[in-house]
Amino acid sequence: MTTPRHGGPLRTATAGTDLRLFLLAGIATVLGTRRLLASTGYPKLGGHGTGLHIAHMLWGGLLMAAGLVVLLTFLGRRVRLWGAVTGGVGFGLFIDEIGKVVSDGGGYFYRPAAGLIYLAFAALVVLSRWLVPRGGPPGARARTARAADTALTGVVSGLTDTQRRSALRALAGSTRPVEVALVQVLECVETVPERPYVRVPDAVRAAFARGRAAVSALVAHRAALWAALAWTVLQGAALLFGVGRDLAAGRLRHEPEWGAVTGLVVCSAVMLVAAVAGLVRLRRDRVRGLGLLRASLLVDLLAGQVFNFVVNQFSAVTNWLLGLCLLTVVTSALRRARQDAGGVQCGSRPRKASSASALS
Repeated sequence: MTTPRHGGPLRTATAGTDLRLFLLAGIATVLGTRRLLASTGYPKLGGHGTGLHIAHMLWGGLLMAAGLVVLLTFLGRRVRLWGAVTGGVGFGLFIDEIGKVVSDGGGYFYRPAAGLIYLAFAALVVLSRWLVPRGGPPGARARTARAADTALTGVVSGLTDTQRRSALRALAGSTRPVEVALVQVLECVETVPERPYVRVPDAVRAAFARGRAAVSALVAHRAALWAALAWTVLQGAALLFGVGRDLAAGRLRHEPEWGAVTGLVVCSAVMLVAAVAGLVRLRRDRVRGLGLLRASLLVDLLAGQVFNFVVNQFSAVTNWLLGLCLLTVVTSALRRARQDAGGVQCGSRPRKASSASALS
């Protein structure tokens, strides 16, 4: 009898979705909390003049603890969803008050707090992409573990036909005893109807589907890519020009966050160099050119926006959202370019891309 070899930890079948839900809940909580407090004059829970102030960091810690207790106690896909949302909201409330922890007197209004909050979420995004990489089929152990996770979900709350077919397809043709047993479990668990975790009216669902189709068509349009390329270059050039002009005029003499301004200038310069190199390379090598442009946007989103939030506080949200839109357009074009390049390599005769098709 052989002893089974144990590798590293395995991810759940829905790890990517749950992590994204955690991050979205946290980001929405920070933005919503800042907006609510600003519109209500930053009230203090506990009463004025009593010396008592219950910071919402406490509620954040309690919500994170509640999410952890739920995940440690109960089983099922729905439990993981609620744990991700509860933990994300709790983390958002917690990290929103980071200024009180790291400042030397600025408290909640500590200026670098906005950049630190952004840095925390950017680091979590990078970490989630590292923990749940995309692409490629899972290995044998991961495939078995995911099927077992799906079977466990079926035992707890039943499986839809789609969930069952997906799990059985992953195990098709296997003769391993454990996977044969999983197939039997998957075939025996209760079938439940296809229904969303949150009930949405049909009219709203149809409108969302139409909007998603329109956005997909817009992202794939050549004009959107042209606009994204132009804005990527102009954004870095405009910021460098603006900082240079203000520096020459002496308007930055009393800037309290000189370190953040310097970091923003450096990131903008790197972004501009990568974007220009991408545009130059685009005519000869579409994949490399778009890759450089995507790298330029990632420099801005993962590093430049940290300094941007320090300098401009939460008014930088608009620029951040625009950067996400540009990254979506360029990433979509890069994915299509890689597919086209793969198709050319598999063909009988390579075809040289024309200049016009480089931006199609």
